[in-house]
Amino acid sequence: MRWRFVAVLLGALCVIPAVARADSFDPVSFGVHVSTLGDGITLERPLLFDLSARVTTGWLSQSSLRNYDNNPWSSTFHENNVLVAMDWRPYGGRWRLSGGLLLGGDHVDKVAQSVGSNYFLNGNAYPVANAGLVSARVTFAQPAVYLGFGGGTGILKGLTIAFDAGIVVRNGTLSTNATGPLQASAQFENDLAATAAQFRTRLVQPVIGVGLVYRP
Repeated sequence: MRWRFVAVLLGALCVIPAVARADSFDPVSFGVHVSTLGDGITLERPLLFDLSARVTTGWLSQSSLRNYDNNPWSSTFHENNVLVAMDWRPYGGRWRLSGGLLLGGDHVDKVAQSVGSNYFLNGNAYPVANAGLVSARVTFAQPAVYLGFGGGTGILKGLTIAFDAGIVVRNGTLSTNATGPLQASAQFENDLAATAAQFRTRLVQPVIGVGLVYRP
């Protein structure tokens, strides 16, 4: 459903009629980028001489290992998103100020790693055989707010290297799960919740990206 919405939006950007002189506008530009929000494609449509609409897609999966209550947890940040932004270029220059909304199913999966034959949750040891797979997920609400700035410089006729920097403000919800019989234990559930409460659910995420854009 989300990708159907994106396809419609991309098509709409291509057919938005000009509202001023035709020579005030460039045609639709497109490109590819790498970013801390993920790698993907970019499509931009000028609306006024100093204002344009931009849609970017992002896909990225990155993993790390952290300790909580002296127990290691693997953490994988899955990013699969679409940014819909408006870019304002003061005086029609190359620099732009951007604001937009980030849509998608970005989330973080965390899985507890055993220490010997136990998990340690909130300072208490629980046998792996009884706890099973212990995991948590932080799901970020959408849309998230994006604020940033950027610019670009031409390298060949029609080709521009563009960059962006900014922040995304995220607010997430936390859920936990265990597959073993200990999931019915109130103490185990309380200790799991106490450990999971250390996971970050509210983020101000820095955004840095660079891309190659073609403007016909």
